[in-house]
Amino acid sequence: MERIGGMTAIVVVACIIVLFAMLIDLGSGLVKAKQRGEVRSSWALKRTLTKFITYEGGMLIAFGVDALIYLSRLPELFGLDTIVGIPVVTCMIGIFLLVVEFMSIREKADAKTQKDFSEAGQLLAKLLESKTFKDAVEAAMKQQAQQKEANHEEDC
Repeated sequence: MERIGGMTAIVVVACIIVLFAMLIDLGSGLVKAKQRGEVRSSWALKRTLTKFITYEGGMLIAFGVDALIYLSRLPELFGLDTIVGIPVVTCMIGIFLLVVEFMSIREKADAKTQKDFSEAGQLLAKLLESKTFKDAVEAAMKQQAQQKEANHEEDC
């Protein structure tokens, strides 16, 4: 029964690590929204609360599975004495959740960068269609042609 205390300590550390990953994801989203001047709403925070309940609840359920595996002595039955007292299921779920959070952070950054490029492209298209821009380009080209002609006449 003493190993169950060690398992509990590992599970607590795993839950804290998953919590930190969630907070990093939340912080990353808030920083990106602030950089882009987007409105930060309570909806995102509510979604984070739902995620917290789902993730940490899943970790506790995984711990329940690990505790039952330990109490039923399944590892010993299958000759897996080296993993007795190690919450393998909880650790695997924790690793999975950390990978999900890592991908979430990257996707947010990529999606926001893609949106920036899309907006810049739309702005450039509007600029190219603008009569003022066309007039400015034509005037610059005429001026360059006149200057080139004047330089050519001086050389002759």
